[in-house]
Amino acid sequence: FLCRLEGWKTRCKNLHWAAPKKNIHVYLDEFLGVLSDYEDSLAEDIMGVLGSRLSPTSINGTSCSSDNALDLISEVSTATIIFYKKISDNPNYVGIKSETETFIHNIKKYNYLFNLCDI
Repeated sequence: FLCRLEGWKTRCKNLHWAAPKKNIHVYLDEFLGVLSDYEDSLAEDIMGVLGSRLSPTSINGTSCSSDNALDLISEVSTATIIFYKKISDNPNYVGIKSETETFIHNIKKYNYLFNLCDI
């Protein structure tokens, strides 16, 4: 899932640079920050739970084919819900669940904002 987040960050930045309107450009930049913060928090929480570190070559962005903000947010939403459902109910994973719930909240917020834009 971390590799997917890395791929979405790259696609989000590409879409940001290619945005046809300023509001989309701004929202994509904001959403990139949300993706980046979540990825960092998730990786650190996972390493804390597992008691190990990622190797310097562990994360390679997974390709993303979304070519607009709405498709990107839809892809991120679907994959995140699938990931969330797989998180263990073990109390050690409560932080991961909580961070993912917050991320899902942010996805819904940006879905709303992107839908306000003429895409």
